[in-house]
Amino acid sequence: MSPNAHRELRNSAGERNPQPPVKATSPEAPNNRAHKNTLEMDGEDPGKHPLPSKAGFLSRARIIGPVTKEYGDWPLLAMSLVTGMVDGACFTNYGMFIGMQTGNTVILGLSTAGLPDNPHAWLTTLVSIVTFLVGAFLTFRVSKVITPDGPNRNRLWEASLFMIQALFLILAAALATPDGLIPQNPGGTARNTPNPPEVIENIKIVSLIPPLAFQSGIQIATSRLLGFNELPINVITSTYCDLMGDFKLLATNNVKRNRRALSVVLLLIGAIASGWLMRSEGGLESILWISAGIKFLTAIAVFCFTPAIRDEIPK
Repeated sequence: MSPNAHRELRNSAGERNPQPPVKATSPEAPNNRAHKNTLEMDGEDPGKHPLPSKAGFLSRARIIGPVTKEYGDWPLLAMSLVTGMVDGACFTNYGMFIGMQTGNTVILGLSTAGLPDNPHAWLTTLVSIVTFLVGAFLTFRVSKVITPDGPNRNRLWEASLFMIQALFLILAAALATPDGLIPQNPGGTARNTPNPPEVIENIKIVSLIPPLAFQSGIQIATSRLLGFNELPINVITSTYCDLMGDFKLLATNNVKRNRRALSVVLLLIGAIASGWLMRSEGGLESILWISAGIKFLTAIAVFCFTPAIRDEIPK
Protein backbone atom coordinates (compact mmCIF):
# COMPACT_ATOMS: atom_id res chain seq x y z
CA MET A 1 0.00 0.00 0.00
CA SER A 2 1.36 3.40 -0.95
CA PRO A 3 1.87 6.06 1.74
CA ASN A 4 -0.91 8.20 0.23
CA ALA A 5 -3.41 5.42 0.85
CA HIS A 6 -3.10 5.99 4.56
CA ARG A 7 -4.40 9.55 4.13
CA GLU A 8 -7.72 8.41 2.66
CA LEU A 9 -10.84 7.47 4.57
CA ARG A 10 -14.05 5.98 3.34
CA ASN A 11 -17.41 7.43 4.37
CA SER A 12 -20.62 5.46 4.81
CA ALA A 13 -21.39 5.70 1.07
CA GLY A 14 -18.06 4.14 0.22
CA GLU A 15 -16.66 7.37 -1.23
CA ARG A 16 -13.14 8.38 -0.63
CA ASN A 17 -12.41 11.54 1.34
CA PRO A 18 -8.84 12.51 0.66
CA GLN A 19 -7.16 14.11 3.68
CA PRO A 20 -4.93 17.06 2.97
CA PRO A 21 -1.29 16.29 3.53
CA VAL A 22 0.20 17.67 6.74
CA LYS A 23 2.52 20.53 5.98
CA ALA A 24 5.79 20.63 7.78
CA THR A 25 6.38 23.81 9.73
CA SER A 26 9.40 25.70 8.63
CA PRO A 27 11.70 26.92 11.39
CA GLU A 28 11.44 30.38 9.85
CA ALA A 29 7.64 30.37 9.79
CA PRO A 30 6.11 33.16 11.93
CA ASN A 31 4.24 32.21 15.09
CA ASN A 32 1.01 34.17 14.88
CA ARG A 33 0.14 33.42 18.48
CA ALA A 34 3.35 34.88 19.80
CA HIS A 35 2.01 38.42 19.73
CA LYS A 36 -1.24 37.90 21.65
CA ASN A 37 -1.61 39.93 24.83
CA THR A 38 -4.39 38.43 26.92
CA LEU A 39 -5.94 40.36 29.81
CA GLU A 40 -6.82 37.18 31.71
CA MET A 41 -3.17 36.38 32.39
CA ASP A 42 -3.43 37.49 36.06
CA GLY A 43 -0.40 39.70 35.96
CA GLU A 44 1.74 37.38 33.86
CA ASP A 45 2.85 38.31 30.35
CA PRO A 46 5.08 35.65 28.79
CA GLY A 47 4.97 37.10 25.26
CA LYS A 48 7.09 40.25 25.26
CA HIS A 49 7.92 41.60 21.85
CA PRO A 50 9.52 45.03 21.46
CA LEU A 51 8.37 47.32 18.72
CA PRO A 52 10.55 47.35 15.62
CA SER A 53 13.36 49.87 15.56
CA LYS A 54 11.53 52.10 13.09
CA ALA A 55 8.91 52.88 15.77
CA GLY A 56 10.53 55.89 17.45
CA PHE A 57 10.16 56.91 21.10
CA LEU A 58 7.42 59.42 20.27
CA SER A 59 5.92 57.53 17.35
CA ARG A 60 2.19 56.97 17.27
CA ALA A 61 2.73 53.21 17.24
CA ARG A 62 4.58 53.38 20.53
CA ILE A 63 2.52 56.05 22.30
CA ILE A 64 -0.85 54.38 21.84
CA GLY A 65 0.42 50.83 21.40
CA PRO A 66 0.14 47.95 23.90
CA VAL A 67 2.58 47.47 26.74
CA THR A 68 3.62 44.40 28.66
CA LYS A 69 2.07 43.56 32.01
CA GLU A 70 5.31 42.12 33.36
CA TYR A 71 6.19 45.20 35.41
CA GLY A 72 2.64 46.43 36.02
CA ASP A 73 2.80 45.59 39.72
CA TRP A 74 5.58 48.08 40.48
CA PRO A 75 3.48 51.22 39.89
CA LEU A 76 0.73 49.71 42.06
CA LEU A 77 3.18 48.99 44.87
CA ALA A 78 4.16 52.66 44.76
CA MET A 79 0.47 53.45 45.22
CA SER A 80 0.45 51.35 48.41
CA LEU A 81 3.13 53.64 49.81
CA VAL A 82 1.08 56.71 48.90
CA THR A 83 -2.06 55.23 50.49
CA GLY A 84 -0.24 54.79 53.80
CA MET A 85 1.01 58.38 53.69
CA VAL A 86 -2.24 60.08 52.71
CA ASP A 87 -4.54 58.00 54.89
CA GLY A 88 -2.21 58.48 57.86
CA ALA A 89 -2.27 62.25 57.37
CA CYS A 90 -6.04 62.46 56.91
CA PHE A 91 -6.77 60.31 59.95
CA THR A 92 -4.40 62.39 62.07
CA ASN A 93 -5.91 65.68 60.92
CA TYR A 94 -9.55 64.91 60.32
CA GLY A 95 -10.32 61.53 61.93
CA MET A 96 -11.29 59.86 58.64
CA PHE A 97 -9.76 58.02 55.70
CA ILE A 98 -9.26 58.62 51.99
CA GLY A 99 -8.56 55.13 50.68
CA MET A 100 -9.76 52.81 53.45
CA GLN A 101 -13.49 53.13 52.94
CA THR A 102 -14.22 50.31 55.40
CA GLY A 103 -13.04 52.58 58.18
CA ASN A 104 -15.09 55.46 56.82
CA THR A 105 -18.21 53.31 56.72
CA VAL A 106 -17.72 52.33 60.37
CA ILE A 107 -17.10 55.94 61.42
CA LEU A 108 -20.19 57.04 59.46
CA GLY A 109 -22.25 54.48 61.36
CA LEU A 110 -20.82 55.56 64.71
CA SER A 111 -21.54 59.20 63.93
CA THR A 112 -25.29 58.52 64.15
CA ALA A 113 -24.76 58.08 67.92
CA GLY A 114 -22.45 61.06 68.23
CA LEU A 115 -19.30 58.94 68.15
CA PRO A 116 -16.46 59.65 67.80
CA ASP A 117 -16.16 63.14 69.31
CA ASN A 118 -16.07 64.79 65.91
CA PRO A 119 -18.93 67.09 64.91
CA HIS A 120 -18.27 66.64 61.17
CA ALA A 121 -17.50 62.90 61.17
CA TRP A 122 -20.68 62.07 59.27
CA LEU A 123 -20.01 64.69 56.60
CA THR A 124 -16.30 64.05 56.06
CA THR A 125 -16.78 60.28 55.79
CA LEU A 126 -19.84 60.58 53.57
CA VAL A 127 -18.06 62.99 51.20
CA SER A 128 -15.06 60.66 51.08
CA ILE A 129 -17.16 57.59 50.29
CA VAL A 130 -19.23 59.31 47.61
CA THR A 131 -16.31 60.93 45.76
CA PHE A 132 -14.33 57.68 46.02
CA LEU A 133 -17.21 55.80 44.38
CA VAL A 134 -17.52 58.44 41.65
CA GLY A 135 -13.79 58.20 40.90
CA ALA A 136 -13.91 54.40 40.62
CA PHE A 137 -17.14 54.48 38.58
CA LEU A 138 -15.82 56.96 36.03
CA THR A 139 -12.48 55.19 35.73
CA PHE A 140 -14.09 51.88 34.83
CA ARG A 141 -16.52 53.45 32.33
CA VAL A 142 -14.08 55.79 30.62
CA SER A 143 -11.41 53.10 30.40
CA LYS A 144 -13.94 50.74 28.83
CA VAL A 145 -14.58 53.29 26.09
CA ILE A 146 -10.92 54.17 25.47
CA THR A 147 -9.39 50.70 25.83
CA PRO A 148 -12.06 47.96 25.98
CA ASP A 149 -9.37 45.28 26.42
CA GLY A 150 -7.65 47.01 29.33
CA PRO A 151 -5.29 49.98 29.93
CA ASN A 152 -2.22 47.94 28.99
CA ARG A 153 -3.44 48.00 25.39
CA ASN A 154 -2.72 51.75 25.25
CA ARG A 155 0.50 53.11 26.78
CA LEU A 156 -0.78 56.68 26.87
CA TRP A 157 -3.99 55.80 28.71
CA GLU A 158 -2.26 53.60 31.28
CA ALA A 159 0.19 56.40 32.08
CA SER A 160 -2.68 58.90 32.10
CA LEU A 161 -4.47 56.97 34.84
CA PHE A 162 -1.54 57.59 37.16
CA MET A 163 -1.04 61.15 35.95
CA ILE A 164 -4.69 62.04 36.68
CA GLN A 165 -4.22 60.78 40.23
CA ALA A 166 -1.11 62.93 40.54
CA LEU A 167 -2.96 66.02 39.32
CA PHE A 168 -5.70 65.63 41.92
CA LEU A 169 -3.06 65.22 44.62
CA ILE A 170 -1.32 68.35 43.36
CA LEU A 171 -4.65 70.19 43.62
CA ALA A 172 -5.09 68.99 47.21
CA ALA A 173 -1.50 69.94 48.08
CA ALA A 174 -1.99 73.41 46.57
CA LEU A 175 -5.11 73.90 48.70
CA ALA A 176 -3.29 72.79 51.84
CA THR A 177 -0.25 75.03 51.30
CA PRO A 178 -1.54 78.60 51.91
CA ASP A 179 -1.69 79.47 55.60
CA GLY A 180 -5.20 79.56 56.97
CA LEU A 181 -6.96 78.35 53.83
CA ILE A 182 -7.62 74.76 54.95
CA PRO A 183 -7.48 74.01 58.71
CA GLN A 184 -4.77 71.50 59.61
CA ASN A 185 -2.74 70.41 62.60
CA PRO A 186 0.45 72.47 62.98
CA GLY A 187 3.81 70.95 62.15
CA GLY A 188 6.94 71.00 64.24
CA THR A 189 5.28 69.50 67.32
CA ALA A 190 6.59 67.08 69.92
CA ARG A 191 5.39 63.51 70.32
CA ASN A 192 3.04 64.27 73.23
CA THR A 193 1.62 67.51 71.82
CA PRO A 194 -2.19 67.21 71.53
CA ASN A 195 -3.90 68.15 68.30
CA PRO A 196 -5.83 71.43 68.47
CA PRO A 197 -9.59 70.74 68.60
CA GLU A 198 -10.45 73.75 66.45
CA VAL A 199 -9.10 71.98 63.35
CA ILE A 200 -11.43 69.00 63.36
CA GLU A 201 -14.35 71.22 64.38
CA ASN A 202 -13.95 73.52 61.36
CA ILE A 203 -16.34 72.71 58.48
CA LYS A 204 -13.73 73.93 55.97
CA ILE A 205 -11.80 70.67 56.35
CA VAL A 206 -14.38 69.05 54.04
CA SER A 207 -13.06 71.02 51.05
CA LEU A 208 -9.80 69.04 50.99
CA ILE A 209 -11.47 65.62 50.89
CA PRO A 210 -13.05 65.40 47.38
CA PRO A 211 -9.82 65.56 45.29
CA LEU A 212 -8.10 63.11 47.63
CA ALA A 213 -10.92 60.57 47.70
CA PHE A 214 -11.58 60.92 43.96
CA GLN A 215 -7.99 60.03 43.05
CA SER A 216 -8.11 57.16 45.51
CA GLY A 217 -11.11 55.74 43.65
CA ILE A 218 -9.16 56.02 40.39
CA GLN A 219 -6.25 54.28 42.08
CA ILE A 220 -8.06 51.12 43.14
CA ALA A 221 -9.99 50.93 39.85
CA THR A 222 -6.65 51.08 38.03
CA SER A 223 -5.33 48.12 40.01
CA ARG A 224 -8.37 46.10 38.98
CA LEU A 225 -8.16 47.14 35.33
CA LEU A 226 -4.50 46.13 35.19
CA GLY A 227 -5.42 42.66 36.44
CA PHE A 228 -3.55 42.62 39.76
CA ASN A 229 -6.40 41.71 42.06
CA GLU A 230 -3.97 40.56 44.74
CA LEU A 231 -2.91 44.21 45.08
CA PRO A 232 -6.00 46.13 46.28
CA ILE A 233 -3.53 48.88 47.40
CA ASN A 234 -6.22 50.76 49.39
CA VAL A 235 -6.91 48.21 52.12
CA ILE A 236 -4.94 45.23 53.38
CA THR A 237 -7.51 43.21 55.33
CA SER A 238 -8.12 40.96 52.32
CA THR A 239 -4.38 40.91 51.69
CA TYR A 240 -3.75 39.53 55.19
CA CYS A 241 -6.42 36.90 54.60
CA ASP A 242 -5.00 35.91 51.20
CA LEU A 243 -1.52 35.61 52.66
CA MET A 244 -2.72 33.21 55.36
CA GLY A 245 -4.81 31.27 52.81
CA ASP A 246 -1.88 30.81 50.44
CA PHE A 247 -0.82 27.15 50.63
CA LYS A 248 2.48 28.14 49.03
CA LEU A 249 3.14 30.80 51.67
CA LEU A 250 6.64 29.52 52.42
CA ALA A 251 7.53 28.53 48.87
CA THR A 252 10.72 29.94 47.43
CA ASN A 253 9.11 31.19 44.23
CA ASN A 254 5.68 32.76 44.91
CA VAL A 255 5.11 35.99 43.00
CA LYS A 256 1.64 36.75 44.35
CA ARG A 257 2.79 36.26 47.94
CA ASN A 258 5.69 38.61 47.32
CA ARG A 259 3.38 41.28 45.92
CA ARG A 260 0.96 41.00 48.82
CA ALA A 261 3.67 41.10 51.46
CA LEU A 262 5.46 44.02 49.83
CA SER A 263 2.17 45.93 49.56
CA VAL A 264 1.62 45.55 53.31
CA VAL A 265 5.16 46.64 54.12
CA LEU A 266 4.98 49.69 51.85
CA LEU A 267 1.64 50.80 53.27
CA LEU A 268 3.10 50.51 56.78
CA ILE A 269 6.20 52.46 55.74
CA GLY A 270 3.94 55.14 54.27
CA ALA A 271 2.00 55.44 57.53
CA ILE A 272 5.23 55.65 59.55
CA ALA A 273 6.61 58.34 57.24
CA SER A 274 3.31 60.21 57.45
CA GLY A 275 3.43 60.25 61.25
CA TRP A 276 6.92 61.70 61.36
CA LEU A 277 6.21 64.22 58.61
CA MET A 278 3.16 65.38 60.55
CA ARG A 279 5.48 66.08 63.49
CA SER A 280 7.92 67.94 61.23
CA GLU A 281 7.68 71.55 60.11
CA GLY A 282 6.29 70.39 56.77
CA GLY A 283 3.11 68.93 58.24
CA LEU A 284 0.18 67.93 56.04
CA GLU A 285 1.26 69.89 52.99
CA SER A 286 4.63 68.12 52.82
CA ILE A 287 2.89 64.73 52.82
CA LEU A 288 0.56 65.75 50.01
CA TRP A 289 3.35 67.23 47.88
CA ILE A 290 5.55 64.15 48.33
CA SER A 291 2.63 61.84 47.51
CA ALA A 292 1.82 63.89 44.41
CA GLY A 293 5.47 63.69 43.36
CA ILE A 294 5.50 59.90 43.73
CA LYS A 295 2.44 59.54 41.53
CA PHE A 296 3.76 62.02 38.99
CA LEU A 297 7.06 60.14 38.67
CA THR A 298 5.16 56.85 38.48
CA ALA A 299 3.14 58.15 35.52
CA ILE A 300 6.32 59.27 33.76
CA ALA A 301 8.00 55.92 34.42
CA VAL A 302 5.00 53.98 33.07
CA PHE A 303 5.04 56.04 29.88
CA CYS A 304 8.79 56.01 29.31
CA PHE A 305 10.01 52.65 30.55
CA THR A 306 7.22 50.08 30.29
CA PRO A 307 8.29 47.62 27.53
CA ALA A 308 6.11 47.66 24.43
CA ILE A 309 4.51 44.68 22.76
CA ARG A 310 2.87 44.47 19.36
CA ASP A 311 0.16 42.58 17.55
CA GLU A 312 1.46 43.66 14.17
CA ILE A 313 4.54 45.38 12.88
CA PRO A 314 3.49 48.98 12.14
CA LYS A 315 3.41 49.78 8.47
